[in-house]
Amino acid sequence: MYPVMLDVKGRSCLVVGGGGVALGKVEGLLVEGGNVTVVSPQVINPLEKLADQGEIRLIQRAYRAGEVAEYALGFATTNDTQINTQVYEDAVAAGVWVNVADVPELCTFYLPARIKRGALQLVIASAGGAPFAVRRLRQVFDRLLGSEWSEWIEAATRFRNILRERVAVPAKREKSFDQFFSSTVDARRLVVHVPGEEEMEAWLPGKLEGSEAGRSPRTGISKPEETRLTSGFVSLVGAGPGDAGLLTVRGRQRLLAADAVVYDHLAETVIPCELRRDVELHPVGKKAGYHPVPQEEINRLLIRLAQQGKRVARLKGGDPYVFGRGGEEAQALYEAGIPFEVVPCVTAATSVPGYAGIPVTHRQEVVTVSLVTAHESSKEGGPQTRWDLLAQDKHSTLVGYMGVISLPQTVERLLASGMDPETPAAMIERGTTSRQKVVRARVADLPGAVLRSGVRPPALFVIGPAVRHSEQLDWFGSRPLLGERILTPSGGEESVVDALELSGAEVISVPLPVSPAARIVVSAAPLTGCIFRTADEVEALEDERALRNWGSEVVAFCLSEGAAAKARNLGWACVEEVLGEPAGEELVKRIGNRRVAAQRNSGME
Repeated sequence: MYPVMLDVKGRSCLVVGGGGVALGKVEGLLVEGGNVTVVSPQVINPLEKLADQGEIRLIQRAYRAGEVAEYALGFATTNDTQINTQVYEDAVAAGVWVNVADVPELCTFYLPARIKRGALQLVIASAGGAPFAVRRLRQVFDRLLGSEWSEWIEAATRFRNILRERVAVPAKREKSFDQFFSSTVDARRLVVHVPGEEEMEAWLPGKLEGSEAGRSPRTGISKPEETRLTSGFVSLVGAGPGDAGLLTVRGRQRLLAADAVVYDHLAETVIPCELRRDVELHPVGKKAGYHPVPQEEINRLLIRLAQQGKRVARLKGGDPYVFGRGGEEAQALYEAGIPFEVVPCVTAATSVPGYAGIPVTHRQEVVTVSLVTAHESSKEGGPQTRWDLLAQDKHSTLVGYMGVISLPQTVERLLASGMDPETPAAMIERGTTSRQKVVRARVADLPGAVLRSGVRPPALFVIGPAVRHSEQLDWFGSRPLLGERILTPSGGEESVVDALELSGAEVISVPLPVSPAARIVVSAAPLTGCIFRTADEVEALEDERALRNWGSEVVAFCLSEGAAAKARNLGWACVEEVLGEPAGEELVKRIGNRRVAAQRNSGME
């Protein structure tokens, strides 16, 4: 097979069939700008919605012989062998490229599995012979490649354009390309660093050619005038601690109205799944010990997008102005003349302890709250934080951000400064989310307890007398389904979602077809289950099972016999029919029973 990539933008594409497989083809074509017509007597609801929204042309009748000849590309996705064969033969006769789903011998082209990171695409194919292997390989590479690769490929594109403009000798360009690649890619771990303008400037060969006019005074890299359009607007939006329900109303409004969303790693679970499909999504988040996109490059990205006239939502983990470097981003926007606003959030300093049963203030017991970054305890040249004063205030709650690695030094400083070693303390990992984990101990023992429990960032510590109330007031940690992360197609019964959420499960409602934003949310953390009402929903989500954090142990909870039969037919390892009424209560009961059984089996092992 000869591999090619087709540009379908503006081209007419025919999809014959109206089920979940057809939906997958339609979605892929729409993302790439194709003009799609669907022909089928019956279609599933998501296709009807796309037609109602004017995104596709829908003809609800049977396929007519020869009509594929009117299109540039044809797809047959029906369960009728005769119709699929007719589409194939008509397409071949007319010289139209055609693909019949899951029938390699009736294809003049195949659709490989794709891993997309912005403009970067990796494709895996088997010439139609082993789709099961291709799908599993896709899962492997999807887990290996982080979201930062999308920003890396954009930086690579900008660097190539600079070299083409400045350097005429191909050999010199290649040396610079080698330098770019070796300096930004860890080929062994498949991780990347997104370079800033200063770094790229250093990789240009020799002296810059031509006039200095129009180039940045800081780096010399030109900023073409065509990118300087009407200034846009930037909203610095706080995502909060991780629970999507704690995103503010204004923050959600700004995200839904944005042309581009620049988001942190810790903000992925908060992105609205119903963001428009044409919204630019720019991942720039940091993880503990790994900062692929430098802060200076984030600042430039915000400015660059705004200068293109876009409305930009900068979605920051936590609050923009609480240890979030939002002030630096706001300063950079101000200096560039970009109008901006700050949308605060429900900050982790109060919400995370609250979800762990800790009131950060308590009448006649705690009257002050101090927020610190624990990195200060191990800062070279001495800390700016007065640990001595904090240690001696017996009526205060101390909340520490980024505290896992530096916790031993922090506790050592506090104890050395006179803090009572019996002071109640806690470390809270991924607070407010389905993965919340709380470790409680007296402050002198907290570092050892945290080490033994395996707590990892992101986490914050809370030290003070109010922590003693934690076990009594632990309303969130005591919920029976805490730890469950369950996906359901949008449009289901609200009572089902309410019942699950009140029992502690995190529920993700995704639109069909699945939006790019929804894929980010789903992939942000491991799923434990999916709720399906119909066989069409099972089929519509089939391709999404290749996403990161969607393992084979995910349970298909099916609310109809048809959905259960389809899930088993598609190879789901765990299928459970939930046919009782009301469905929400029955689901809570079934999921709870599975958890008890799993704990019992784990204990036996």
